Amino acid sequence: MTEGAFRLVRVAGAVALAGSFLVPRQAAADVTLAEKDGWSVFINGRVQTFLNYNRGVGLPRAVLDGNGADVDLLQGGQGTGDAPVELPTMAAADDEGKVEDLRIRTGFVGNVLGFGIRKQINDETDVLAYTAVTVYIDSTARRKYLGVDPDWRESFMRLTGAWGSLTAGRTLTLFSRGATEITYLYGFKYGLGWPGSVSSLQGNGPGAGHVGFGVLGNGFGAGIAYATPSLAGAQLTVGLYDANNIPGSGTLERTRWPRAEGELTYEMKLGNTGMFKLFGNGAWQKIYEAGGPGDQTITGVGYGGRVEVGPVKLGLAGHFGKGIGLDFALQPHTSGFHPIDKTFRTLDGYYAQLMVSPTTTFDISAGAGITRVKRLRQDVEDINDDDMNPATPALNDDPNPATVDSVGHIPVKRQLGLSAGVTFHATDYLHVNLEYFRAMFEWHAPSPSAPGTSGPEQNFDVVSSGITYDW
Repeated sequence: MTEGAFRLVRVAGAVALAGSFLVPRQAAADVTLAEKDGWSVFINGRVQTFLNYNRGVGLPRAVLDGNGADVDLLQGGQGTGDAPVELPTMAAADDEGKVEDLRIRTGFVGNVLGFGIRKQINDETDVLAYTAVTVYIDSTARRKYLGVDPDWRESFMRLTGAWGSLTAGRTLTLFSRGATEITYLYGFKYGLGWPGSVSSLQGNGPGAGHVGFGVLGNGFGAGIAYATPSLAGAQLTVGLYDANNIPGSGTLERTRWPRAEGELTYEMKLGNTGMFKLFGNGAWQKIYEAGGPGDQTITGVGYGGRVEVGPVKLGLAGHFGKGIGLDFALQPHTSGFHPIDKTFRTLDGYYAQLMVSPTTTFDISAGAGITRVKRLRQDVEDINDDDMNPATPALNDDPNPATVDSVGHIPVKRQLGLSAGVTFHATDYLHVNLEYFRAMFEWHAPSPSAPGTSGPEQNFDVVSSGITYDW
């Protein structure tokens, strides 16, 4: 599968890297359609369009290890895998070439229409039913004769009272929710960010913001979650979510029990012009070998906080875990596990996002984030039994005994993203955005290789400008 096939656009089906992070709650922007006998019917949503320019290099070619062998399995980057990918303009067969295109895309959130019905049960308790559909303006596989399927991201009910709240249905999950909230609120609420896939012909969908570059997007899932009432600013939310398998792994595609997630937050006001919030969240799930006795455990932790003081807003976040995904939570990305024995690798990420609003009509934002993949022992030492002889070590049992065996694959080492943008709020509901994103991919060095050898790289410059109309 291509990187583009895992973009955070359709978490349930395939695509990922960006998502509708529009918080589904009745706020000032909601449009009330009717109120009668304690019932309230409202809608909310947005539409947006962006002009998106991308320039960079193609996937590295002719990567050689210390034996002079071509390493033909690069895990990560843009244009990996076996799905059709647009080839860049290449100067030679062994040159990665240049990638350059101008696209018309949907922004980070997508075009959303939400519909809700609220009933006030008594003075302290109400029930909310909410559903929202997200659609994209770019055609599937860049072919205008192909339709654009609606993506019903959210559909849930929520009971709220003095005892807390209970949410049941499909909604945003808890693991890495705080980091996703930061990149939405302070960075790309009216922007696009990283486009998710520059050269892939597969799929369609909104951009990614900083997801994949220090941010592990939480995404959507079916579940049941309980949130305590706020106790002196502290709130605990726990939930059980439909288990997630890892398609494409070949073995880790069987589940039994729901996934457990939780988040603890503490929020406090700072006078009349600011606020302060801390969060910590996590996820735990068992996943089993298809047709076999093997199993592994997916574990992840996210943490961070955000502070607002007058016109300045700052968010910091981090995450780490095994089996958690490279770009969005529980993503079936090849860099997340070994290609042969499917052992989960450890991944972590760090993210900072700043927004300054010098006036009520302008927001200036800047962000930086890095996501890293740690190698396993079997990423450094060959584990293949090439000669089928247990007496010879797998590390050196290929036809060339003079050198240690080539591992034959390279996982991506890091994804580093830098961003800057400005948003002009023409009205409360009309927003114009201009932004820049620098995406830098670096792989681990081939194994074997000489000490000090660095891995291949792939970099992109992205400039986007668009308009959002929300209500």
